Amino acid sequence: MRLSHSAVLVALALAVPALAQTASSAAKPKSHGSYSTSETKTVTATVTAIDLATRHVTLQLPDGTSQTFVVGPQARNLPQTKVGDQVVVQYQEAIEIDVTPADPTKPLPQPTEAVAVERSDPGKKPEGIVARTVTLTGTVEAYDPVKKIAIIKGSGGKTVEVQVKHPDRWTKVKVGDTITAKYSEALAIAVQPAGPKMPTPPPAKAPPAK
Repeated sequence: MRLSHSAVLVALALAVPALAQTASSAAKPKSHGSYSTSETKTVTATVTAIDLATRHVTLQLPDGTSQTFVVGPQARNLPQTKVGDQVVVQYQEAIEIDVTPADPTKPLPQPTEAVAVERSDPGKKPEGIVARTVTLTGTVEAYDPVKKIAIIKGSGGKTVEVQVKHPDRWTKVKVGDTITAKYSEALAIAVQPAGPKMPTPPPAKAPPAK
């Protein structure tokens, strides 16, 4: 998932909290406040079929349904995958927001993006991580508390009109304030052998008749 500059600015505007001071604000005494949230989702599926020639892999999902995927050449260890293996997929995303008074001596920073990729060594079970962090900065150009509308201007010059859902969280935000958002996401995939099957207990015997 790739977010545009405007999309993150909109999310940023709607997510500004009540601006309570946090531990991180101690290092930035001028900060009006900061906010962060994160969410992690994990799904485990079972490999039910593999076609190495076409690189098609069929997985049985937790709800019992099956889906077939084409695995790209980046997954160099696909031949190590076996029917019955467990595929664990974990996705995490987080956003950190900081609101500060504008510094007229400094221009708004340009957007930055950092990407990191890691995968397992050749010959091992497929495993990999892709992580991305995007940092965006904007300025509060206008805010109408009656109409609950804010105008945010990004460092690139584009403006976004935002319908503020929680105006009580904007009580300390002023026109000209700088809003910085850092959005991070990471996707981790690991293939591991299926665990040992539990032995089936013998059926219970009925007590002898008296």
